[in-house]
Amino acid sequence: MDRFRATYATLMSWRILVLCGMMIVVAGVAGPFGTFEAMDPLHRFGYWAAVVVSSILLGYTAYACASALVAPDNLPRLTLVGILFGACFNSVAVWLITIQTWLWGTKVVPTFWELAGYCVLVHIAVGVLRLFFKQIMHSYQQGAQGYQQGAQDSAPSPQPAPRIARRLPDDMQGDILHLSVRDHFVEIFTDAGSVSVRMRFRDALDELDGINGYRVHRSHWVSHAAVQGIEKDQARVYVCLPEGRRVPVSRNYHAALEDAGWL
Repeated sequence: MDRFRATYATLMSWRILVLCGMMIVVAGVAGPFGTFEAMDPLHRFGYWAAVVVSSILLGYTAYACASALVAPDNLPRLTLVGILFGACFNSVAVWLITIQTWLWGTKVVPTFWELAGYCVLVHIAVGVLRLFFKQIMHSYQQGAQGYQQGAQDSAPSPQPAPRIARRLPDDMQGDILHLSVRDHFVEIFTDAGSVSVRMRFRDALDELDGINGYRVHRSHWVSHAAVQGIEKDQARVYVCLPEGRRVPVSRNYHAALEDAGWL
């Protein structure tokens, strides 16, 4: 029952209603299968309106029956069974509509088998086109999913936080900008503030885990992102950091700044 309900869910959608109207207009104007010669325009439009509406209703019924028998992911078999059900249902319906000659102003009525042949051909064409477009959409969706997965796989994974960040309280977590040693404490500056931690300076440098930066003094390390410029005061050199702070640069550590293009 759920499959029948799911199948009929789109029956009254605007797409189906527009498609129904277009089919009636095209068939009424073109008059296929001999109806152009056999009927005047008014009767012809009425005839094709009845045929198109009944065909759409029974087409939905045929697809619902096929869905109840065949797994929805087996598109070729689902299409074949839907064609068989649809051709059978619509052959009877179109024949019952056509033999009402008093409605259509006709005298010559095709045989049931002629009408059944037309219905089979139409259902084969519709089924093949439907299968073709379903396969295209499936391939497109698979390709889009593969592209998204590939983009996710190729995206660089975020860098893990350095070990020294574990020593920071929650309200001081952020990018490490500057380390400064005083007595037995290392003051850690982040973009959220600063905190003093009792540890050796060399251990603090080791726990930076490769953050891009420079040791500029035996008591100072600065990150590359924190450097805002270089100031020289006579023979002394200073690294300028955020909030107007300056860090002295020892001669022994000029090389790192020279290699980075700061000096």
